[in-house]
Amino acid sequence: MKTWIPSGRTSVLWASLGVLLASCAAPPPKAPPPPAPVAAPAPAPVAAPPKPAVPIIDTEVGRLVPVDFSELTEFSVDPLDDVHKTFRFSCQYFRNRKQAQWTPLCERLARLSPTDQAGLRALLMELQPYRIETDDGKAAGTITGYYEPVLRGSRVKRNPYVHALYNRPSDLVVVSAGNAGARGRKVGEKVVPYFTREEIYSPSGQQSMSGREIVWVDDPMDVLLIEVQGSGRVMLPDGSAIRLSYADHNGHPRTPYSQWFRANGLPNIGSMEEISRWARTAPPERVKQMSNSNAQVVFFRWETVTDVTVGPPGATGTPVVPMRSIAIDPRSIPLGAPVWIEFRSPINKDVMYRRLVFGSDTGGSIKGAVRADYFWGFGQQALQMARATRTDQGRMWVLLPKPTAQ
Repeated sequence: MKTWIPSGRTSVLWASLGVLLASCAAPPPKAPPPPAPVAAPAPAPVAAPPKPAVPIIDTEVGRLVPVDFSELTEFSVDPLDDVHKTFRFSCQYFRNRKQAQWTPLCERLARLSPTDQAGLRALLMELQPYRIETDDGKAAGTITGYYEPVLRGSRVKRNPYVHALYNRPSDLVVVSAGNAGARGRKVGEKVVPYFTREEIYSPSGQQSMSGREIVWVDDPMDVLLIEVQGSGRVMLPDGSAIRLSYADHNGHPRTPYSQWFRANGLPNIGSMEEISRWARTAPPERVKQMSNSNAQVVFFRWETVTDVTVGPPGATGTPVVPMRSIAIDPRSIPLGAPVWIEFRSPINKDVMYRRLVFGSDTGGSIKGAVRADYFWGFGQQALQMARATRTDQGRMWVLLPKPTAQ
């Protein structure tokens, strides 16, 4: 049998075929992985619409500029003593005047414990502070002080209580309305001027005024003092007290007593303290001349003092509270509103008074955008502080409900 021996060409062919078959038997190389998907960028957050700016409020005598609470230095550390009480008095006024913008806050205040200072502070910080300025942007203004005089008296005339304070006479006729309106009394078909101070306090005048006395006090200068202050507390011999509040006047213009002293060669006497000191040693006839130089007489109404910690009713019809109430110009500050006040101590110029107070009262001399009369309370210390309080660098911020758009 023949054995087949491949030729050289055939050997090469088979060798090539072997290589080809060997390569076909090997696994194919892996394809490269597809590129990782690129994450699409997250959509940019839609910007919240800008918070509308709180507008400046123009008042009759100035403007209220909105600010942050950070401008109210030491607001966070005011102990807020008596603020709950004073705020509730203001809420009573707001309710009587149907000022609905205060209703939600006042309802929450009524549910708040008087001792919850944190809750009270949080409630107050929901209000919008406004810096009080004049029309030309001045934030500094005049702060003075007032107090409630405490007199000694009796409902019955007896020594030493012989100097009468009167209620409003029934024959006093108001010819035109307002504190400055003309007043008089009818004589037949005519209205003539009402009696002057000299006439009322003359023997015949006191006889005609008999029965109109509210109380007799022991110091004739206290009659002048309480007329200037407009109200006062009278301590009676049994330890009880009554409060006298302004009711009316006799229609004559008020003449400052300082004019009489200047005309009589005593230009350095002007305050009630100086007048009282002078009257202790002056001849009685001279004291009477000085008193009669002011023809105006103030008439009062009276009430029993039930809460000895508060003062007389203010312009809101609710009591003023010592060191938490101020008299304001309602053309600048809404009556009853909370106010942050800042002024230098009248007895230590290195100390600043910074406190929350309320615009509980008004006054004939309290006029202007940045103007307040600080109520110090009653008694001798309050008297001294009130007399010493006078600065033209006081500042105030009023706190009001936020606009509904806020």
